[in-house]
Amino acid sequence: MARHLLHVGYGKAGSTFLQAWFERHPELRYTPDGLGGFKDVYDLSRPTGRTYKYYVTSYEGLSLPVRSAGGMHLDFVSARPVPETGAKGKQAEVCSVLKSLYPESRVLIVTRGFKGLIVSGYSECVKLGTRLHLRDVCREFSECLRVDADHYWDFDYLIRLYAGAFGAENLIVMPYELLRDDEDRFLAILEERLGVGHAEIEPGRLNPSLSPEELYWYPLISRAVSAAASRLGGARFQKIYRRYVSQIRGNRLRPLVKALRLLRPGRKITDADFADDILHYCRGKATLLKANPLYAPYAAEYLWDE
Repeated sequence: MARHLLHVGYGKAGSTFLQAWFERHPELRYTPDGLGGFKDVYDLSRPTGRTYKYYVTSYEGLSLPVRSAGGMHLDFVSARPVPETGAKGKQAEVCSVLKSLYPESRVLIVTRGFKGLIVSGYSECVKLGTRLHLRDVCREFSECLRVDADHYWDFDYLIRLYAGAFGAENLIVMPYELLRDDEDRFLAILEERLGVGHAEIEPGRLNPSLSPEELYWYPLISRAVSAAASRLGGARFQKIYRRYVSQIRGNRLRPLVKALRLLRPGRKITDADFADDILHYCRGKATLLKANPLYAPYAAEYLWDE
């Protein structure tokens, strides 16, 4: 009998890649934005005659439930996502609903090292059109992470939560870093643990973070666009800025960034520009992963080397 596979994805931890892999694997049924492999009840009512080993639900928002899920909720004063509080309570609520709907699920959680999450998180803020300086965005992250109830990157909490609901034996936890460093090995291990056959699937690189140069230039461009559009009034400003954000998210302004790089070479934002102070609130949030051999090469990324 087929089972349900629940992928509780973290943002910027290979979720888009895995969803493309789920969709193409012949033993899995996955529909983007769907539940249990189906888009809606009509989809469920259209038999295909095929058999599957798993029906898949996958969404990175399951690890960070927000009211704006599925949309783009912006604070147009600062052009950043509206902050949410009580992350752990919302994670527990979502887990409880999933347990009621799919009590026999297997659960896949893919984690990512804390600094990688922070750097990629800033990239997502830039894609949303933030005009804030890097230090201000990091301060926003710190404000959330310093409150334990709001700490959405507490891997220990999420693992205990889903192990308690679905059973530790049904939990598969893997590091994004392995997917980054050795895609073939990551997928081979995942196939083995799911008990599915090998499928030659190459989704390619999907939803990449912005380049160091783009991280530098896009906020400056955003400030210039905001300054010009704000003179047109609130409603027109929002319409123009939303259209501008869609251009960033599609990275359609890359030629402009390339031209600016030629005019002022060397302007970029790298890992070294992120203050390590923010990592203080992440220490001790990944202790359960130490027992997993797949994580051994990544001790520094999960803050175990201190």
